[in-house]
Amino acid sequence: MTIMRPLSDPLGAAAVVWDYDGTLVDTRGADEAAVALLLEADPGAATGTEIFWALEGRPIIERIDLAWPGRADELLPLFDRPIPPRIFPGIVAAIDELRRRRMPMAVVSSRRVEALAWGLRACRLRSAFTAVVGLEDVVAPKPDPEGLLLACDELGVSPKRAVYIGDSQVDVEAGHRAAMAAWRATWAHRGPAARSPVELCRPEDVLARLRAHARGEEAPPLAAAG
Repeated sequence: MTIMRPLSDPLGAAAVVWDYDGTLVDTRGADEAAVALLLEADPGAATGTEIFWALEGRPIIERIDLAWPGRADELLPLFDRPIPPRIFPGIVAAIDELRRRRMPMAVVSSRRVEALAWGLRACRLRSAFTAVVGLEDVVAPKPDPEGLLLACDELGVSPKRAVYIGDSQVDVEAGHRAAMAAWRATWAHRGPAARSPVELCRPEDVLARLRAHARGEEAPPLAAAG
């Protein structure tokens, strides 16, 4: 049974900014399908797959260009196909609770704007976010803090009073460079539970971490779902 805490229960942030891929939704399956189609048409492209997967968290155009140099324009349509992503379990409940508390929220992603907007609409998440910042909205993608600063500006919140939640070290670095608290979402990763106060193993842990943040506490690692 979920206990609804009163709105007076303080949360230690004026806004929450989310990453998209690997944090709100699982889009790896769509990327795997695109790679499979590429290899079916061009088996020699297998030489670039290791580089492609090693660059998760970077803009898709950059990943394609480094894995298969000179072929970005040709291959990008494979990765931009409108395949509905899977929302991670617990995300909708966490988002709904933050909305109930009137927490301003934004999404900052290195995914292209059109694909990002389509994915959020397909998942029925778009209305939760006041600001959505994608690749074409910035000059420099993450780990540059430009997108996070733009989102905070649109929300009317100082970056020092916002939290950024993302799944990669690129996200954490971007958050720190924006002077934001940065927490790493580990629910997309197989392996051990969260190991440090800045790691979250379940979306429902976001509220507990925000409450600890309000108290000025360095919360202990949160236990994995049993």
